[in-house]
Amino acid sequence: MISTSKIGVSASRVGGGGAVTPHVFILDEYPAYAAFSLQKLSASYSGSAIRVRRSSDNAEQDIGFTNNNLDSSSLLTFVGAGDGFVTTAYNQLNVAYNFTQTTANSQPKIVSSGALITDINGLAAIQFDGVDDFLFSESINWVTQLDSYQVGSTSDTKFIMISGAADKFSFVADSGSTNTALHSNYGSPSLYVNNVLKAPSNRGDVHNEISIGTPSVVNHLNVAHTAWLGFSKIGSYWVAGAWEYNGLIQEFIFYNTNTTSDRSAITTILTDKYVP
Repeated sequence: MISTSKIGVSASRVGGGGAVTPHVFILDEYPAYAAFSLQKLSASYSGSAIRVRRSSDNAEQDIGFTNNNLDSSSLLTFVGAGDGFVTTAYNQLNVAYNFTQTTANSQPKIVSSGALITDINGLAAIQFDGVDDFLFSESINWVTQLDSYQVGSTSDTKFIMISGAADKFSFVADSGSTNTALHSNYGSPSLYVNNVLKAPSNRGDVHNEISIGTPSVVNHLNVAHTAWLGFSKIGSYWVAGAWEYNGLIQEFIFYNTNTTSDRSAITTILTDKYVP
């Protein structure tokens, strides 16, 4: 569900259990390999959250944090009455390897007609249009272990979230499909949604578990695979035209180690923060 707001959010929010949840710097608790978020993930991080292009004149500006959340006031002042698009989601671990999109038509949206895009948890979200939006990343390639934790919501019927080539992609969600090729060159990962292990037998099952229309934490665990080379796409299959993601993303964290022993704790921090 997509909503818009003129008002920013505080450093704490009502979490999934109904209690006020203080901000947790998850990367200080569980150091990762690469991560982007609309919230500050480490107390020591001094960079921006995103770089935004405004539709009125295509000017760009970095947008940082206030009270550990996206500085929505500065964002809305910069964008004005038009739309704002994400050109860069900064890697809060290594800004030399950010998540970027230089093609205007493929940049996901963060402001719509002067209003901040949020999910139903009240927190800012990046909107992928399901047509041609995606982010490029070099930071998640060249490794042979890649556990990922993504926060967002979608009711999309057909998408691939991560891909590195035509034969390299993460779990495939495809409503009604009985195709049992769940992923390719992606090791033998386990799929968790909101800390619950899932056992999909086909692409239709993957869709039913992930595409639930409300904020959720999706974890691809123990992804030991042959290293992907070059760049990866976030929010799209490598070959454009059929598998683009239509939905919201609020945070993405990648580990280049097996996080089995920490999985539950990492997910709990994320669900407490994002899942209503």
